[in-house]
Amino acid sequence: MRALLPLLLLIAAPCALARQTERSLQPPAPEFPAQAVWLNARDLSMARLRGKRVVLVAFLNSMNINSLRAMSALKAWDQRYGLDGLMIIGVHTPEYSFQKNPAAMKEAFRSIGVQFPIVLDNERLVWKAYANDGWPAFYLIDRKGRVVFDRLGEGGYEELEEEIRAQLQDLTGVVDASPPTVVDPPAVGGECGEITPEVGVGSQRGAKIIDMDAGEVPESMLLVTERQGELSTRGRWMLEPEYLRLNQQNADLAAFTRVVYRGAQGFGVLGRGEGGPTKFWVRQDDLWLDSTSAGKDIRFDEERRSYVSVDTPRFYDLVRNPNDNLHELIIIPLRIGGRIYGFSFNNKCLRVD
Repeated sequence: MRALLPLLLLIAAPCALARQTERSLQPPAPEFPAQAVWLNARDLSMARLRGKRVVLVAFLNSMNINSLRAMSALKAWDQRYGLDGLMIIGVHTPEYSFQKNPAAMKEAFRSIGVQFPIVLDNERLVWKAYANDGWPAFYLIDRKGRVVFDRLGEGGYEELEEEIRAQLQDLTGVVDASPPTVVDPPAVGGECGEITPEVGVGSQRGAKIIDMDAGEVPESMLLVTERQGELSTRGRWMLEPEYLRLNQQNADLAAFTRVVYRGAQGFGVLGRGEGGPTKFWVRQDDLWLDSTSAGKDIRFDEERRSYVSVDTPRFYDLVRNPNDNLHELIIIPLRIGGRIYGFSFNNKCLRVD
């Protein structure tokens, strides 16, 4: 069998490691846990699929921007090759505790149009069985149940699709001579622009936060490249393992979290405050957003102030920019208990809805 080597990631992120080492995983493919919860399917097993399907196991996370960008390739393959013998099985291994809720994950994958089976790997049993390293990751399993190809990270889709077609030919004897479905995403930089890596906010993500009330200031107040990913707060906040939590009422909008970033699109993973849905005011570079800079989740009040209404913890599309210039994104929860889990960004070639 060929050496199984992970792809150097196009986008470096804390939850998606960028390295090239030979994997310790050996065939056959590990079995799924007997008691696992499934979405879009009844319980599946490698034993039942052997000899009947070529299986692509894809490790995904609904709050990981790299995973969300990979969804278009997976959905395209599912639509094109699903009737030809390919079975895509997503493995959702949670990063945040709220992602262990099956109902929440069912809605999350429904909202992004995923129809292939998803197994909820809440105890990381599948992750450990595959010795997986990050999101997204792909493991191709042939008709005999053997891992014949794997790839870690975004990109390399054309090569992976060639491997899928070769294994389908081995399964069915039918040669597919048509053009491939998916092309590789463009490289970061150049005409596409730069992207600040994912910014995790909780203490377990190693977040370093400047407390502006304590007189801490960055070395330079100018928007310089070295400040990418910088987090700062004003007001009373509690740093929890997974998130920052506002620890005061905020009717005067005095408390906020600020992140410095580069990118054409900005997302936040946000959670509501105490007592119900919470309004999070959103500003950029000390200005309210407008119709040209607002993400699809942004709304405006009667004074044209920009905000997002947070009713459940999830990805919120906050801001769009025409270029990759440095910006300061400011998030202002209105209600005590409002949570900020992290931020992710895209360049103009990788924008997603």
